[in-house]
Amino acid sequence: MSKLITSKKLKIVFATCPSEGEVRDRVTHKFFKNKAVKYLPLGILSIAANIQHHKVIIIDAASRGLSIDETLNEIESLQPDILGLSAVTYRAWSMTEILRRCSVPIKVVGGPHATHNYQTILSNGAHAVFTGDAEETFPTWLKNNCSKGVFYGKPSDINKIPLPARHLVNLADYSIKDSSNLLFDAGRLRMQMFSSKGCPNRCSYCDVQQKIYITKDPERILQEFIHLKNLGATSIHILDDTFNLQKKRVLDFCNQLNTHSFQLDWSIRGNVETNETVIKALAAAGCKRFHAGIEHFDDTILKNFRKNHRLRDIKSFCELCMKHNIAVLGYFIIGAPGESQRYREKLPEEIKKLGIKFPFFNVLTPLNNTEFYREILRNGSLKNDFWGDFSKNPVRNFEIPSHRSSFEETEIQETLASYISLYN
Repeated sequence: MSKLITSKKLKIVFATCPSEGEVRDRVTHKFFKNKAVKYLPLGILSIAANIQHHKVIIIDAASRGLSIDETLNEIESLQPDILGLSAVTYRAWSMTEILRRCSVPIKVVGGPHATHNYQTILSNGAHAVFTGDAEETFPTWLKNNCSKGVFYGKPSDINKIPLPARHLVNLADYSIKDSSNLLFDAGRLRMQMFSSKGCPNRCSYCDVQQKIYITKDPERILQEFIHLKNLGATSIHILDDTFNLQKKRVLDFCNQLNTHSFQLDWSIRGNVETNETVIKALAAAGCKRFHAGIEHFDDTILKNFRKNHRLRDIKSFCELCMKHNIAVLGYFIIGAPGESQRYREKLPEEIKKLGIKFPFFNVLTPLNNTEFYREILRNGSLKNDFWGDFSKNPVRNFEIPSHRSSFEETEIQETLASYISLYN
């Protein structure tokens, strides 16, 4: 690449990979994945905010439901100088199709899938691959003649980089047009943000890659809240894996929100919380829902999951949320080793006793690059590294193999179907 092209204003298209042909999920039933709820591509919008002197166009193929052909047609019609794809492992096949078929002169890839698969992605036709955070490495790469290779980015200082360039997307694409079949009503436009990145917890089943925990200051969170409200948000959801890890930060933010008299529906995602001061502060600041990874009611299984809480903590958390009028959306995992059918049958009743308003069920599945996946490979429950094979050669509609017997698999699926009929 000559210096001539990097010295001019470039046309850059950032795109999410289409869901067409994605991995067939064994984790979450489609009942719990409502298509009305769409998430802004905050990763590429954050990078875009750092290169505003170039012409940046966003194609959120996943949220818009575009096929591969539709995505390619849109990219080609724009004739960009550079195409940047944000890839997750579930959509590795659509990524390879776009790399193979797209005529854009420079194609680059980032996102979670790039972390462990950069060499394969390069062999699939990418000019460059960005691992880690790219808010700094991508602009530097543009200035340095767009060279080929792999570029690793350290965690960005999320207090200093610009807020994600949400103005680059059509917010109408993310509006909720019919809330009749949603778990709760958050209005027309529920917008997401991160107040922290990474999670230091090491739950055995979880595929969150960044273990370095970095946070936004309370003042910065408030600034983004105001920004989202000005964009027309009717609700704000903080997508952090562990929003409440640092108690003082939560309390300081809630105090600032109260001082500002901020009136808007908002919710968080975090760990089971047993500190009443924190729950009380969240409620006083207007937090309506707490999305928590409860996962299980059996202490032995929670220990095997490497969770920090136990059943007594779950009970305390639910009591505090009920006392302070915060609804709990609880994530649960079924199908853990040592779990009985009797436990699964009684689970809805136990959930109801604790006043958990919105239960969300997942089936324990060996996700890529998780300790659970490595364990069942070691003990022979799985005979081959299917994620490694898939990452090297992605195929359309790949179905995650089961590590269970056919009898147990059928039993779990029947249990899940009973939950769906119960909460439908």
